[in-house]
Amino acid sequence: MRFTKPRDDVARARGVAAGARPSRKSVEELTFEGGFGTLALKAGTQKENIMSKHLLSIIALCALTACSGAAVVGPADGTPPDGSTDTPNGSGSLNGADLNIPSDLLVNLESVVYDPSGETLQVEIAGLDSTPALVPYVRDPDLDVAGFQAYRIQEDALDRLFIALAKTSTDGSVSAVTVADGGQFNRYFAGGIYARSGDYDPPSGQVSYAGRYAGLTNIKADPSLTTNKLIDPAGSASVNWPDQPSRVEGKVFLDANFSKNLVNGAVYDRWLIDAIDTPIALDDVILVSTSIASDGTFAGTAEDDTDQKAIGSYGGVFGGVGANSVAGAVHLEDHIEIWEKEQEHGVFVLEQCTPGEPGCGTP
Repeated sequence: MRFTKPRDDVARARGVAAGARPSRKSVEELTFEGGFGTLALKAGTQKENIMSKHLLSIIALCALTACSGAAVVGPADGTPPDGSTDTPNGSGSLNGADLNIPSDLLVNLESVVYDPSGETLQVEIAGLDSTPALVPYVRDPDLDVAGFQAYRIQEDALDRLFIALAKTSTDGSVSAVTVADGGQFNRYFAGGIYARSGDYDPPSGQVSYAGRYAGLTNIKADPSLTTNKLIDPAGSASVNWPDQPSRVEGKVFLDANFSKNLVNGAVYDRWLIDAIDTPIALDDVILVSTSIASDGTFAGTAEDDTDQKAIGSYGGVFGGVGANSVAGAVHLEDHIEIWEKEQEHGVFVLEQCTPGEPGCGTP
């Protein structure tokens, strides 16, 4: 198929170039050859004349799926022994702290013990990762995302590969962890968790926060990439093969008003990595205004940036002196047009910032 834009079109976006991140450039003509073929850009003469980021992302995803089906497994509805699909009581524990995290964020995740300085992580998830219940994961810097430490576990070639992304704030007051496998036998297991160390110490008035975002999806990672961590299942029937989850990186900006106890913000500059050999630009996500509870926790709705459609939920907790830091989780569903049943489990760890300064809500 061929997409052509006239030179007087002023829509803007990031173009996709082979082997590199999409970059802003002028586009006169774009050619896509089906299957896993070539995605090529022909530069136009006007510097700001470029196609939409959204269209190019859709085309890049078409290259992955051949526009014929979803490269995903079913939603995170794996069934633990009690027959439920979510963590009991919607609580969850991170380093012994129980915050009654919403079940739609925890999903299958039950408990995590995380030591960032010692680079150790133990996970209990209602999924088939390993035994005992609280399983040690292996540190893997190759999979680090946006300052989040990566860990993984796969016992053998026909067991699920679980990846975890974890981070603690600079002051040590808050942490967040997301965990997911890439799917096997039509289902995957995943969830996000966050916690505070110490008491809630809110400031007064309006405060801004910024930092990085890391996520895991049920979109299958390309096994030909150097980041592939799957044990070779050669000799086994392909129906038994597990997959590796694709990762997402991005940025988060939050505004909180501690006099009115409200918080809102956005996850932006989002990129899907591992699905193909080039990061794919994803739409921004709005974290709709919600209330801050008396214990410094919050939970709200995530919406699409363009049509205000609800696409998931988010939650978090403030920590540190004067609520210097905040950690949280995001769970998104059906938010990328080319796929069906795709889901994303992300986390963020932010610190206070001053708008206008580098890194505070900036690209």
